[in-house]
Amino acid sequence: MVKIFLASSLTLSLLSAVTIDELVKNSFEKNYDLKSLDKSIAVANEQIKVSKNWENPMLEFKTYNIGLNKPLSNQKEYGVEISQVIPLGNRLDIEESIAKKDRNIKMFDLEDKKLELESKIYEYSYNILILEKRYKLIENYLKNVEKLQDLYSSLYKYQKASLNEILNTRVSYLDLKLEQENLKTTIDNLYLNLELISYEKVQTIDENIDIKEINKASINEEARQNHPKVQTLNEDSLRYKDMASLEEARKYSDVTLSVEYMQSVEQDSANISVGIPLPLYKTENVNALKAKLNSNETNHKLDSFLHNLSLQSDIYLNNLNQSARNYRLIQKEIIPLKQRIQENIENFNSFNLVKPQESIDNLNELITYETKALDEALKYYENYAQLIYFTNRGIK
Repeated sequence: MVKIFLASSLTLSLLSAVTIDELVKNSFEKNYDLKSLDKSIAVANEQIKVSKNWENPMLEFKTYNIGLNKPLSNQKEYGVEISQVIPLGNRLDIEESIAKKDRNIKMFDLEDKKLELESKIYEYSYNILILEKRYKLIENYLKNVEKLQDLYSSLYKYQKASLNEILNTRVSYLDLKLEQENLKTTIDNLYLNLELISYEKVQTIDENIDIKEINKASINEEARQNHPKVQTLNEDSLRYKDMASLEEARKYSDVTLSVEYMQSVEQDSANISVGIPLPLYKTENVNALKAKLNSNETNHKLDSFLHNLSLQSDIYLNNLNQSARNYRLIQKEIIPLKQRIQENIENFNSFNLVKPQESIDNLNELITYETKALDEALKYYENYAQLIYFTNRGIK
């Protein structure tokens, strides 16, 4: 019966487990912020379709010679006028280009949001995995302290241990329980934060902890240079250039053609007029200058971001590799040495050459180093998550 229960529990755990990549994929489909950006892209596509349309014509109904002091019924005239703004030159082409760039900027913003979301999901997920391992280590630590408590209680009966040693051991036990409870709260909150951004309730994360150094040459430089934030700034700069060109094109680009039909008692008549804008106040020049300055400012932002992108990637990579080396040193060298010391202590204990509590102390030191290894793993994946964003998933 117990075996059936354990097998059922394991099956349910596996069914509820999710990999990080699956979680990222599901998050892209469920996240409402991403859905909102998708809708704005759809709206921008509609704006492109109408960007080259002419302005709607203006229809006016008119009455002339309305007497204010006495009736002038025989001299009244009635008319109807239709006017149309006719664009000349390439103004509409420029407006279409601006509309396309607006759409592209929204698309790059969407990719940037996805990149940020993926980075944060990786950070939360690996934090959970590592802190869960630390939680189990504290459980082992508690067992060792319990053994130490029993040992001191036995020695106290034979007056080989003091009451203070027993009380200090109890304090250590309670302190560990406090740390364990705080750690549980942190893990629970991490699961809630993960649900907050992924819109998916996660019970178990099915992922291995794989700590290894990453060579700088293995980072895909092309992927980093095509970072969505870089593309956004570049497209924004081109958009400002188009806006400057649009202001220049607006000086003489529109002609208003008006056709008027009038009817009176005596005869029908028609008027035709053509209106041409006169750029007397040079408003277009000022707007064009502003657009050019905004383009230059955006170019500076782009250069700054590219500069920071490269250096930040190097910083995170250096930190990651240092954590990988520290982790390997602790796991491959320090922990095996402590395990060997433990074996020696236990062998000597059989001959009563070493105090029993030395075995407990060494076990606690062993767990401490295992905890330090997990600390390095935590730093490793925090930097790894940042590298996902700054390299644009360019980690091979």
